[in-house]
Amino acid sequence: MLESLAIILVPLFLGYLIKSNNVTFMHGINKGIMVLLYLILFVMGCSLGQLDNLAQTLPDIAVKATVFSVLIHGLNIACLALYDRYYPAKTLKANKEMPSRLKLIWDSTKMCSMVGVGFIVGLLSKHYFLIPHGSSTYVLIVLIFLVGIQLRNSGINLREVFFNKHGIGISIVFTVSSLVGGILAALCLSLPISQGLAVSSGMGWYSLSSVLLNDAWGPIWGSIAFFNDLSREIASLFLIPLFMRHYRATAVGLAGATALDCTLPIIQRSGGVEAVPLALSFGFIINLLVPVLLVFFSRIPLG
Repeated sequence: MLESLAIILVPLFLGYLIKSNNVTFMHGINKGIMVLLYLILFVMGCSLGQLDNLAQTLPDIAVKATVFSVLIHGLNIACLALYDRYYPAKTLKANKEMPSRLKLIWDSTKMCSMVGVGFIVGLLSKHYFLIPHGSSTYVLIVLIFLVGIQLRNSGINLREVFFNKHGIGISIVFTVSSLVGGILAALCLSLPISQGLAVSSGMGWYSLSSVLLNDAWGPIWGSIAFFNDLSREIASLFLIPLFMRHYRATAVGLAGATALDCTLPIIQRSGGVEAVPLALSFGFIINLLVPVLLVFFSRIPLG
């Protein structure tokens, strides 16, 4: 377990040591992260396409991913709404335009299509070439290193992160409700509790959860984790503006790990400038928790 955790945290913190004000360099880092993400999704799709009994596999993935998504996201909303009721906070409005929902949905569609392309390639090549087990882990290490660089140069003040009481509070409520949702999903699907906890630990970080669960239990579970976490990002595009006015913690918490990157413009446009430090604090804490929880729960023996 310690070795698996080191594979994730060491490149993350090594990347965090690198600070740069070079715009071209950071643009290259951002591009590199996207390329590696697409490569990971392609490899996962290939592995899925090379499985036997695909007619039984695909409906199973769809059912499990749907059950996990509905229970985890639903419990997140319920618990965060209660937090909002007892710890409300006002927001300001910003005039900055956010990216169109169509563009954000298109980005998510491209990620799904990359899995689909990999699936077709894997299906056609299964009798000639097999994807080595764990091959995506090496790509993930480089990706995590680049994410560390991105975190360091995102302008986040660590003091503001770890001393933001609302950010810490939302992180606790969100994490606990996600894990409880994973347990409920596991019970509904008659699965080991550790698998439910592992899937729920992704919290929106689909590139990490899909690789770790793919390595732990195979491409079926990697795909379940991917679609469960991707559904959070898609739902956030529509639900954040809906909840932000009266339920700020709910709106920010819905984003999960993506509050630090792709859904941040939506949070800023919907909640104003006051919502940004909260989103950064919450997102940073969740991004630190996810690798630890994923490695811990995915390494528990099934029984």
